Formats: sequence, structure tokens, C-alpha cells
Amino acid sequence: MMKLLILNKRNNTIQNILYYHPQLVPITIGRGSQYLQIDSRFHGNDSRAHFLDRLVIFLKVKISAILLQGGKLFLILLLIVSSCSNPYKNLTKTELELNQVKDIPYSLPDIEKPVIYKTDIQFYKNNISGLLIIKKTSDKVYRIALTTQFGLKIFDFELDHGKLSTKYCIEYLDKKVILNTFETDFNLLLMQFEYNSFAAIENATDNQRIWQLSSGKLYYDYIENNSMQKLENIYFRKRNSKKISVGLHSYKADIPSEITLEHHNIKLKMNLKLIK
Repeated sequence: MMKLLILNKRNNTIQNILYYHPQLVPITIGRGSQYLQIDSRFHGNDSRAHFLDRLVIFLKVKISAILLQGGKLFLILLLIVSSCSNPYKNLTKTELELNQVKDIPYSLPDIEKPVIYKTDIQFYKNNISGLLIIKKTSDKVYRIALTTQFGLKIFDFELDHGKLSTKYCIEYLDKKVILNTFETDFNLLLMQFEYNSFAAIENATDNQRIWQLSSGKLYYDYIENNSMQKLENIYFRKRNSKKISVGLHSYKADIPSEITLEHHNIKLKMNLKLIK
């Protein structure tokens, strides 16, 4: 992460620190005994790309600091030149009717029989392994359970029109923030989130079609490989910051036999391998 150091030239001390987007460009700088110095070092292990992915609040133009000197206020204006922009802005986009969402070549949400995945979940320092069972019980209603290989329950959820309810959950996972995360993940995998806009975006360079569903500043991108006519990736973005990436691999009977899901703002990964 980059930062602005506001230094006092009289005693050479740091007077203030502002953390900021690496593409911020200062267009006015304070005067008198104060000035700005840009420290361009990254902190921790984050690369520029990871920093952009982890950026939570994105501002178009921001008054980032107010310097007080001799009773007068001096403003530092920072203009954002964004590299955190829409990744598809130069591609051809066609708005579609909401009922055309069925044209997305993705069968997992509509499978009539239960599917079972051998599952490994890495959540911070916790490793959880077991069998994940997904069963569609009625329209837009799913039962989702994770058990150990010996049949002991880890969790048992119902996803009803995008709302997750808990039938059972082991104590250390039974936390609101964790359950909300699972709700987001399974809504993404099973396409059960709410949306009010639907579009198809053509990416001829990569031979892809992006099926994009959105609601406000939330974007759900389902990436189709045109040669295979199957989905190969799913991305969840808030504004233009990628939050979750899903990889879909090795299809068997229109169902991905391998699924990888990774969060970019928390340490959570899932690896699923189809058993039946």
C-alpha cells in the first residue's frame, strides 16, 4: 500500500500519514513550512494488483487532507487516475431481458439429482475436509450439507431464494460473518442472488462471452469459453474490485467436476472435486 507523508520542514517530523491508491496524482501541494513526500513502497506482501483488488472504497475525486497552518486551511486535492476501472469497458455489450438468463450454459443450478463433491476448505488457519452434498429440493430451493467422510455433520444449510438458513452448523463455524460468507458463495455457485440487469459482453480476443448480471454496484460475471460453450470462470465484483473468483474445470455431463473458489479480501479458499 502506498502512502503520503506530510512532513514539517522545521523539525523534520512526520505530521500526518495518508494511505492512498497508487495511481493518485497530487495536483496541488501545500505551501509554507509543509510539503508532501510520496513514499511509493508497497507494504506487506501485496502486489499492485492485489492492492487494487483489496481496495474497499473507490473515490472519483477526493479532498484527501486539510492542512492547518496559522489558522488557515489549505486543501490538498488528489485526482484519481484509475487502473481499477471496468475490465470490459472497451468490449461490445448487449443488454438482454432478465428471462434470457436461462441461455447461460451452466447446469449446476438446475441439476435434479444430488451432486457430491469431495471438498477442502481453507479458512485462515483452519482446514476443513469432507463431502459437500448439493440437492435441489424445489424451484430456487437447495439443501447444502457438508459431512466428514465418516458421516458426521459439519453444516447443513437450506438456501431458499438466495436466503441461507441453518439447520445445523458446528460451533466454530456458527458465526454470523462466516454464515454470510457461505451465503454469498453458494448464491454465486447456484446463481440465486438478486439482480435487476442482464447483459452479454463479447470478448473476441479471448474467445469469450461474459454473461453479466448486476444489481446496483454488484456485478456477477459468468465467463463462457466460446469453443467449449461452457463456463470456465465466475467473478463477483463490488464496484470494479474483484471479491471472489471461481474456476470451473473438467466437465462431466455438463457439470464441472472440479471447482475452485477463492476470496480476495479474506483468507478463504474452497476446492471441490466431483464424486457423483
